[in-house]
Amino acid sequence: MRIIILFMIVGNMLFANSILGYWMTQEGKNGKEAIVLIEKEKNTYIGKIKYIATVDKNFNIISYTNKDEIIDFELVKDFQKVDDVTYKKGQIIDPKSSREYYASVKLEGNKFILKGSLDPHGILGAKRVWKKIDKEYIKKYGDEKL
Repeated sequence: MRIIILFMIVGNMLFANSILGYWMTQEGKNGKEAIVLIEKEKNTYIGKIKYIATVDKNFNIISYTNKDEIIDFELVKDFQKVDDVTYKKGQIIDPKSSREYYASVKLEGNKFILKGSLDPHGILGAKRVWKKIDKEYIKKYGDEKL
């Protein structure tokens, strides 16, 4: 019995710090945010836009759709895992211009801290914070795919 409980605790800890899954951008523009699915592809991690969410001022989802021209757009790619919370040598792509920027990610609980930059060392850039979207939160909106 103790072994089962230990596996459950360790499994929950690993999932909590996992880059895999759904993340919502928090740009605060026009009440629209992208929901990005991060997946492992060979030895790197990629993220594609799967939904566009309408959110309130606290970034709570009001509604979402998968009917938009940027659905399945590869927003982030090529991240390499450094440790359980750090991913480097990635790229973020601007959906409007398709221009690629250097990027790295640090996970802090349910936060995905993305740093995009003009240089590979991250000196000239900006940070964005995304939040983890768990399946239970989304289920109330009726989409079992999330």
